[in-house]
Amino acid sequence: MLEYRPKEEFYVDEEFGEIPKEWALKKFIKCFKFFPTASYPREQLSENGDYRYIHYGDIHTKFDGFIDFRKEKLPFIEKKMASRFTKLKEGDLIIADASEDYDGVGKAVEVLNIDVFDAIAGLHTLHLRAIDDCLINGFKAYVLNNGAVRNKILRSATGIKVYSISKSCLKNILIPVPPPTEQRSIASILGKVDEAIAATKKSIVKAERLKKALMQNLLTGKLKPDGTWRKKDEFYKDEKFGDTPIGWHWGRLSEIADVIAGQSPAGEYYNENGKGVPMLNGPTEFTDLHPIPVQYTTKTTKLCEVGDILFTVRGSSTGRMNIADQPYCIGRGIAAIRNKEGSDIDFIFYTLITIAEKILAEARGSGTTFPNVNRGELLKKWVLIPKDEQAEISKKIKSVDVILKSKQTKIKKLERLKKALMQNLLTGKVRVKMPKEQLQTETCEL
Repeated sequence: MLEYRPKEEFYVDEEFGEIPKEWALKKFIKCFKFFPTASYPREQLSENGDYRYIHYGDIHTKFDGFIDFRKEKLPFIEKKMASRFTKLKEGDLIIADASEDYDGVGKAVEVLNIDVFDAIAGLHTLHLRAIDDCLINGFKAYVLNNGAVRNKILRSATGIKVYSISKSCLKNILIPVPPPTEQRSIASILGKVDEAIAATKKSIVKAERLKKALMQNLLTGKLKPDGTWRKKDEFYKDEKFGDTPIGWHWGRLSEIADVIAGQSPAGEYYNENGKGVPMLNGPTEFTDLHPIPVQYTTKTTKLCEVGDILFTVRGSSTGRMNIADQPYCIGRGIAAIRNKEGSDIDFIFYTLITIAEKILAEARGSGTTFPNVNRGELLKKWVLIPKDEQAEISKKIKSVDVILKSKQTKIKKLERLKKALMQNLLTGKVRVKMPKEQLQTETCEL
């Protein structure tokens, strides 16, 4: 059970601010011992070897809070390259000491399940080990995310294009240290949220794979919407494209859709005050599904309709798509694609996903320095067109999209929950209130 700490249970530190009376406040250097780290770049790593190697780039992209050596795939180095460095132990912290952005600098991960593995910390990392067990295993991954601690770390970062931190930057930063029983409770709660996030992310990956497989097979006609596979005698040979389901044909996009090219109004008609019609100029306003406008125009040039596919036609993002959830004035960086009578807009959307990369590649290879595709070129694209199954096919794929959206919404809720819990638990504003029997048990275990 969680409860707010009464104000009288806090004291104010001049440097750190409010802190619970039973918590200690220790300097970084009093909590952690630092060890030298290796500096081998990616080129010297391999897929097999004697020692696993923690590269700062993997901390940025692959791990969130913990590195579980029984689950994670890591690069290797030879034993002789690792011999002069301190091997990692259970509960050690590895901190990325360099990053191109503030989110990555100082990001820390705690080592888990390393008992039968040999590993060292590598390029652009700091290797830390807790002193005198002042911080328990499972809690260290969270302690540097205390708001005041994190802000101190960021303020100590130096650099312009690449931000970096060092041992000397960290050593005098103050760390709030709760009693071991409270550390364990905090780690348990945050760990459960992390487990839920990790499980949901795995289910999203599975759903994305399912969607990709469905699109590959349904949109080529290999798989029927009822889940059965087409037999060989249910295909015919198209002279240009090869095996084609009977009843399907290859046609231009213009057969099933129209393309409305965008046209930008003069800048004098733009505003950010919500006057006029919402205006879209490019993919900077796009999200995973519907755009979020930041500008408006009092002079409408080209207008899309609700349900139109918004297709980026310029730059490296050519082929990126959103769906219009309201009428928008569209600038020249966007085209609106609208289904013709008898054609299914969702089927067109999924078909365009399968050829978007090809469209970008062709735009890049057209000889221009700035990739772009025009209305006429889009309308000429070859697509495979079913006679009667468009709606059934899109319905099947869309059912997975619904699942994906639900899981992505769940991830966002869990991440908001974790952020709120960390803000409150790691500052002591909220504490875990345990039954007396449980508290006695945990105290005996310690």
